[in-house]
Amino acid sequence: MDTVIIDLLEQYLERKKANLSEKTRSNSKIIYYYNEIVRFWNKLNFMIKKTLRSLEYKEFNNHQIAILLYLAYRMKFEGILEEELYLEVDQISLKYPIILDFIKKLKTFSWKRALEGKTENEKLSLNKAIPSFFIERLSQVMSIEQIKDNHETMNDIKKSNYFTVHVSSSIENTLNLCFIGNLQKLDNKNRSIFKKDTNIDHLYTLPREFKSELVSSELYQNGEILIVDKGSVAVIDVLDPKPHDIIGDLCAAPGIKTYLMTKHATRIIASDFHVERANSMKKLLKHLNTPKIPIINADGIQFPVRDEYQFDKILLDAPCTGSGTFLHNPELKWRQSEKFLHQNTVLQKKLLKSALNLLKPEGILVYSTCSLYPEEGELQIKNIIDTLEPLELPEWFSPSYRIENQTFPGTGRLFPAIHGTQGFFIGKFKKKG
Repeated sequence: MDTVIIDLLEQYLERKKANLSEKTRSNSKIIYYYNEIVRFWNKLNFMIKKTLRSLEYKEFNNHQIAILLYLAYRMKFEGILEEELYLEVDQISLKYPIILDFIKKLKTFSWKRALEGKTENEKLSLNKAIPSFFIERLSQVMSIEQIKDNHETMNDIKKSNYFTVHVSSSIENTLNLCFIGNLQKLDNKNRSIFKKDTNIDHLYTLPREFKSELVSSELYQNGEILIVDKGSVAVIDVLDPKPHDIIGDLCAAPGIKTYLMTKHATRIIASDFHVERANSMKKLLKHLNTPKIPIINADGIQFPVRDEYQFDKILLDAPCTGSGTFLHNPELKWRQSEKFLHQNTVLQKKLLKSALNLLKPEGILVYSTCSLYPEEGELQIKNIIDTLEPLELPEWFSPSYRIENQTFPGTGRLFPAIHGTQGFFIGKFKKKG
C-alpha cells in the first residue's frame, strides 16, 4: 500500500489542498488512485460508513478512513480478492485491527439492501457517484438520462480513448513525419494517427495509447503541439481575434486561451486576480515562446486602465463551479452546493458589468464558463440582454437551455456526452452603441 496515496486522501478528508510535489505529479499510479478514489468518494464513503456501523465501530480518524477508502476501491472497483488485500495490509493491520474486520465485512456488502428506503435521486447519486446537487440543479433543464450520460462521460477516464491536440501551423504539413517510435511506424504503414478535427483548424485527435510518446516528443516540449480541450479552443474560435484588435482577457490564467489568441493578435492585455496563477501563466507563455504581452495581477471587476481606454473585444472566461470539468477535476464534484454556486454567480455578474464598461460601443464580448448550470450561463445573459446584440455561433454547437420558454440567441452549449469536450456555456455578443 502506497503511503503517499493514503497521505493525499487524508489531506482531502481534512479539506486541505493536496500537496503534490513534482515527483508525486510524475507518478501516474499515485495520481490515478487519488483521482479515482476522490471521483467515487460519495459511493465509497457510503459503503465504509455502512460497514463500520454494522461492525459497531464508532471511533476512527481520518488516517484510518483514508486507508479504508483505498481498500474499498481496490476490492469493489478493481475486484481484488480478500486474500490479496490481507497481504497488502499485513503490517498496517497490526496497528489498526479494524482493517481486517472491515475487509471481511465489506465482502458481504449489498447495494440492494443498503439502498432500501432511498429516493430515486439518492439511489442515482450513490449508484453513479453523482453529486446530489448536480442532479437537483440540472433536472430543471435536462432529462435524467441526459444527466447520467454527461456525468458518465466525465466520470470514466477509461472511456476517453482519444485526446485532442492543437498543432502549430508551422509544422502542420509535416505532422506525421515528426515522430519516432510507434508513431512513425504507424505512419510508415500508411495509417496516420493524427485525425483532423472537422470543426476547428489546427486541431487533431490521437489514440490515448500514444499520449506518453507525444508528451516526450521534442515538438510537445517546445510548444509546437499542445494537449487541449476542444471546448477551450472553441472559445477562441468564437472570439475570432484579428491582428488589429485590442483584446482584454479578464480572467486569463492558466493561459492556454491567451496563447491561442496570440496566434492571430498580439495587442492583448491579460489579467488574473490570483498572483500565483498570473505568475504561472507568465512562465507558460514564456515556455511557449509567445510574443510578449502585458500580463497583470488584477481584479477584473476593477480593471486598472484609464476610463477612456476601451477594448475592441473582451474574453470573459469567468470563474465558475467547474460543473463541466469533473473528468479532470474530480475534487470539484464534491464542492457542488448552493453556496458554491452563489459565490460564483455573484462574481460572474460583477465581472460581466465590468466587461461591458471596458468594451467599446459595438465591441465584441465572448462570455464563457465551463459549467453546465443555467445560473452560470443563460441566466447571467438574461440579466444584461437588453444591452447586447446577439451574434452567430458555429452550427456544431448545441442550443443553450430554454428558460421559462425564453431562448437566448447568441448563446450555445458544448456537452461532454455530445461533443467530447468539457461542459461549456459560450455566448457571443456585440455591445449596443
